Amino acid sequence: MLASERTVVVVGGGPAGSTAAREIAARGHEVLLLERHRFPRDKPCGGGVTVRAAALLPFDLTPVVEQVVDGAMVRLGGGSDFVRDAGRPLTYMTQRSRLDAFLVEKAQEAGVEFRDGERVRDVTRHADGSYVVRTDRGAHRCRVVVGADGANGVVAGSLGFEPPMETAVAIEADIRCPEGIPSWIEGRVALALSVLPGGYGWVFPKAGHINVGVGGRTQVAGRRLRQALDALCRAYGLEPQAMTGVRGHRLPMQRPGAPVALEGAALVGDSASLLDPLSGEGIHAAILSGAALAPCVDDYVSGAVSDLDGYGLTLARELVPELVTSRQLMEVFHVLPSPAVSLMRRSDRFWRHLCEIVCEEAGYDDLVRSRGPWGPPLLRLAAGLARALDARLRASR
Repeated sequence: MLASERTVVVVGGGPAGSTAAREIAARGHEVLLLERHRFPRDKPCGGGVTVRAAALLPFDLTPVVEQVVDGAMVRLGGGSDFVRDAGRPLTYMTQRSRLDAFLVEKAQEAGVEFRDGERVRDVTRHADGSYVVRTDRGAHRCRVVVGADGANGVVAGSLGFEPPMETAVAIEADIRCPEGIPSWIEGRVALALSVLPGGYGWVFPKAGHINVGVGGRTQVAGRRLRQALDALCRAYGLEPQAMTGVRGHRLPMQRPGAPVALEGAALVGDSASLLDPLSGEGIHAAILSGAALAPCVDDYVSGAVSDLDGYGLTLARELVPELVTSRQLMEVFHVLPSPAVSLMRRSDRFWRHLCEIVCEEAGYDDLVRSRGPWGPPLLRLAAGLARALDARLRASR
């Protein structure tokens, strides 16, 4: 028995799902947003919203911002820290429990019906082109279904979307600071590069606690995550025993050209593996993809187009090239990190370009092209050599 009929059902209440739901509803469509957890709920994530991600939203995030970051402390391996300041905001620190609840409230203001605590069991497509989303409370028929339920999402699995090309893995925790955030981390993030193969560690300031975490390639880092997290804490004078809420999560990476839409179904955010390979950041792509999907859904529901393929074309134009370049930079950086760290430390121009990327004033492609006309082909060559070297190193272990 069907519990309801809706034009659109969005599965997953994170930034990608709430953005897609809000933008589709704002175009006059009936949208049901389903979330398996009760809100507010925590979610494994560093909780940093870059300025470029925040700029995609039509409202201010100030109500949920706990720290404004305008600089970074950086170290390579066991080396000493150096500090780089931008003189302007780079990232807004929040907690996912607060951010996601706030974004869902904005979706509800746009007319979205939100149901939390309702787990989706499977999704099927019927001969008439409609979809049935079955939950532990019933079933919902719709013309469009949107998967925003993460790297292991039910929507993608039920409808046969291509799985992620590969994944990284991260572990994080919180350390409470009842006497206040230490002054050395106020307004800054700490980044410990190359603490794991293909990864890094971080220390992020929040309102009353510090978020610490490490991540890297699944094949290597997965076995050493907790050990690396403890070592990271000690390196910054923090007690591993003080960590609470230790949790891990996968970081999916998309194969360029992998389908993100099939007929009347689409994936957004982590469900589509839209993760920045170099930084591991996913909120920007989550919001961008959710917003990019809405006009395509509008055209599909109105009968102007016969599928949602235009959404994939939009991502191919506006996002995928940046992810490809980011992956190439990641491949080079994780095999040969010292040159990039040296540039970050000594080159004001390079640091300025990094800040411009975070603030959406430039992209990774602009950074590469700033090295001259040979920048892009040299990066492709370096990435290929780095992949080969990395494969040999892993095979020798």
